[in-house]
Amino acid sequence: MKHLIEIFVEKNCRECEDVLLVVSALSDLDKWTIAVYRRENDVAIFRARNVVISPATFIGGTLMFYGSFTRDALISKLGLN
Repeated sequence: MKHLIEIFVEKNCRECEDVLLVVSALSDLDKWTIAVYRRENDVAIFRARNVVISPATFIGGTLMFYGSFTRDALISKLGLN
């Protein structure tokens, strides 16, 4: 079963780009489905999930991070350590 990582981003956001890089560097990407929502295209899901700060990262439907984070923090939240 694949697990879902959802990343909410905005254009011209350096922290958003950093988060996308950290997540894309996962060595176990085959175990994860990654969905990226962009505020300019996905307004409805931003509102439905009450996302007001970007980047926001949800894992398995639960908000895990607002802002950027390290690879180690992500691995810890995913239980890969």
